[in-house]
Order: sequence, then structure tokens, then C-alpha cells
Amino acid sequence: MAKYGVVAVGGNRTHLEGYSRSFAADPRVELIAVADEDGLSDYREGLNRILASELGVPYLSLDEALARDDVHIVCSCADIERRGSVASKAVRAGKHIYLDKPLAGTLEDAKLIADEAEAAGVVNQMFSQVNTTWAMEAKRALDGGGVGPLRAIHCDMLMAKGKPGTVSPDLVRKERSSDGKFTFVTAKRELFDMGVYPIALVTWLTGQRVKTVYGITGNLFFKEHASHDIEDYGALVLTLEDGTVASISSGRIGATSHPRSGQQRITMIGDGISTFGEDESYIEVFNDEPPFVMPTVHPFDPMSMWSSTDREIQSRPKNRRLPLKPSPGDGDIRAFLDCVENGTTPEITARDAQHHVEVILAGYESAASGKPVDL
Repeated sequence: MAKYGVVAVGGNRTHLEGYSRSFAADPRVELIAVADEDGLSDYREGLNRILASELGVPYLSLDEALARDDVHIVCSCADIERRGSVASKAVRAGKHIYLDKPLAGTLEDAKLIADEAEAAGVVNQMFSQVNTTWAMEAKRALDGGGVGPLRAIHCDMLMAKGKPGTVSPDLVRKERSSDGKFTFVTAKRELFDMGVYPIALVTWLTGQRVKTVYGITGNLFFKEHASHDIEDYGALVLTLEDGTVASISSGRIGATSHPRSGQQRITMIGDGISTFGEDESYIEVFNDEPPFVMPTVHPFDPMSMWSSTDREIQSRPKNRRLPLKPSPGDGDIRAFLDCVENGTTPEITARDAQHHVEVILAGYESAASGKPVDL
């Protein structure tokens, strides 16, 4: 018999497509329902109901779901603008909560989530890359002295999706401070969406908070981003509390730019240069299968963000490079359930994630002003 009942908040064309199935596959879990707040747009509620149908569970109002005694965990992929209110309701109802990344779109909402989760005493975790095989190897090397005294750290998180080369080469975009809008149907602000991963890795690996942020952003590859006046690439140079210099690059670089999902790599400079990433050791496969080609562009998902739309266009998988030490797709959720089961603290809590939001927003402020920002 399952120990924990889980309610999944959100629907298709969110990361809940994967999270919900990972929860449902764990023998400790019974997936009770898909749920969300009342008063949603027809577009969002329709996608939520489609996911509930695919999973074979009912679709409930959030208040109804949170009132159930057999619900112990909420997995929230609510819209960025509603993440504060959804998480607040969940933790006030005494539910443990697994949170999509980034935590929220404003520092106020991020602080609200962290404050209320701590006050409720519930286990709370934001999705990140820290539970991947390669990130844990980097952590063991750094903590065990294999890197030597850390002088600098860099992290790349570059997603190989979308059709590149479609933005006008004459476009020169001027960054602006965050207006609270980060996601659109056809694109996302990539410093926000992808930058959270390397920021989380840097602060988790070093145990240090960020003190200063210098950022740049750009429209380099995709017309979809340019049409919304948002960046498809961002880079930050960070100074940590102890003076260590860190840097990140984040964004989308096109489906044909990498033999797998993209460049995901940690580089640490100590006694020498140490690199860690899923592609650091791999097997190349040569066979008579057709090679990967640029998939058909889905009208509602040209950046290939969602597995549901990939299924619709029957995108060909990239299978010519196989990592020797692959990371399990459900590793982060299994780590969260372990914490719930054992009463331990996750590696990335809402309080940690609040700081990530602070760094990202400072990155936009710096990119807009051309000056570093002190936190």
C-alpha cells in the first residue's frame, strides 16, 4: 500500500508532464488527482484536464484536493504568476511540497513560499540538477579535496532545442529590469528558465551565497524570443561570499547544435581544471538508423519545450551518443521522497531557491544598466 498520496497541480505543457509520471511510478506513492485553482483560462484548464485524463485520475479544484486526508504531497507546476498563492495554500494545509523551477517570478513570492513552508514545518524542495550523477560526482570531488582549493567555478546549461538562425542579425536588443513576465506560449526568458540550474549548482557546490552579480543577455538564435522582446541567452559573472569568482552561461542553442540534450557541465579551477557533466564520458553509436534531423516546428511549441508536443510531431530521438553514467530521470523526485520518508532536509529547499530568484532578478537589473549589482 502506498505511503503517500500526491496531488499534481498544473497540466500539459508544463514540467508536470514528467514530474507526475515520476511520482506515479514510485511504489511509495499513489497519484490521487490533478488539481488547480479555480478561474483559470480555458487554455490552461483544458491542458490540465488532458493530463488528468492521460494519467487516469480525476481533475479537482485545488481547495477540494487540499482538504483530503489522503493527500500528503503537492507537486506544483502552477503558472509563474500563481506559484506563491498555490504553494501558500498547500503548505498551510500541512502538505509537503515539490516545487517547479524557478521558485517564483518575484522575490516577494519566493520569500512567501520559503517563510510559510518553514513555518508549517513541511518538507519542501525545488527541482534542480543537484541530484544528477555528474553533479554529485563534482560535489564529492570538491568536498573530498580532489579539486584542491577552489579558485573559480563555471557552469554551462545550454539546451539544444528549437530551430536556430531565425533571428535577424541586425537585431540589437536592450535589456530591461524584470517586469514579472517570464513565460509565453512559444518561448521563455532563458536567463530565468535555464539560468536557475547553474545558479543552484554553484551555490550548492560551494555552500556560498552570491554577493555581486554582473549580467549580459542577448537574442542570438531564435525569432520566437525576439518577437516577445525576451532573451534566448544569458551569462552572469558572480562574486561569492568568500571572494570566489563564479560564472554561468544559460539559454537555448538549437536542436542541431549538440548530439544530446545540450551542454550541461561544471568546470572547477583549483590545483588544476576539473570538469563534470553527463557527456564527459560517453559511447558514440554508429548504425544504419536515420540520423537526427531538425524536427517539424510545432505551432504551439516551436522551442520543443514539452514532451506532449514532441509526441504530436513524432520528433526523432537523438541516440548516437550515450553517457556511460546516465542520470536517472526520476532522481530528484526520489531524493525528495526519501526526505519526506526520513524527515530530512532536501538539498535545495525553498529558502535556497529564494536566493536563486534574487540572483536572477539582479542579473536582469545588471544587464539593463550595464553595471554590477550588489545583493
